[in-house]
Amino acid sequence: MIKLPELDSFGKVLCVQPHPDDADISMGGTIAKLSQKGIRVYYVTVTDGSAGTRDESLVGKKLAEIRKKEQEKAAEILGVHELLWLDFEDLGDYTIEQVREKLIRIIRKIEPDAVFTVDPFAPYEVHPDHLKCGMSTAQAVSLYRLPKLVPGTSNHDVTAIGFFNTAFPNTFYPIEQEHLNRKFQAISQHKSQFDERSLQVLFSYLAEKSRAYSPVEGQLVEPFKVLPPVALHVISEAYML
Repeated sequence: MIKLPELDSFGKVLCVQPHPDDADISMGGTIAKLSQKGIRVYYVTVTDGSAGTRDESLVGKKLAEIRKKEQEKAAEILGVHELLWLDFEDLGDYTIEQVREKLIRIIRKIEPDAVFTVDPFAPYEVHPDHLKCGMSTAQAVSLYRLPKLVPGTSNHDVTAIGFFNTAFPNTFYPIEQEHLNRKFQAISQHKSQFDERSLQVLFSYLAEKSRAYSPVEGQLVEPFKVLPPVALHVISEAYML
């Protein structure tokens, strides 16, 4: 029987997101609570966010600069310890292998106890940045010790990988209203992505989701698929854990 790690036992957590705002939306309440408990939370943002607009005059460097500043403000609200940027082009022609190499180097340097990312195995997920981010992170967590991929190795143990935006949650991390409020405040910093109406729709959805997934009536939670890294290779039962 594989024992699932406890989130509160971590000292350092690395969150790998495809774009600025993804981690805030999907696990902002958890990040607020973990940072409040003294756990160091690091953000890695894979792309520059330069494609996330229908306004052609903003696409590219101009939007990338805006989104970086928005993420910096949001991260400060949530208590994120450090922001790291890979700066791959949003919706660009980069590969899983390129991202994986950079993430292996980061994992070896930071030595996180847990790594969180978007779930690349989620049914109906079609966004290429999400798929590449999730898969490259999962591969990096599974293979970061191997010098074949990146010269060098590590004696550090990553004890868990957590997937957000998952259809197969097995962990429901309890948060309080204050953490949900900080999450909403953080999301509100992403003004290039959400107007006031879309923010209210998003907040309503996230609040209802937080209640609906809770095994305890009245409790707020954020759902994740949390696995030990050993489950990422030849463990066909991992989807059932």
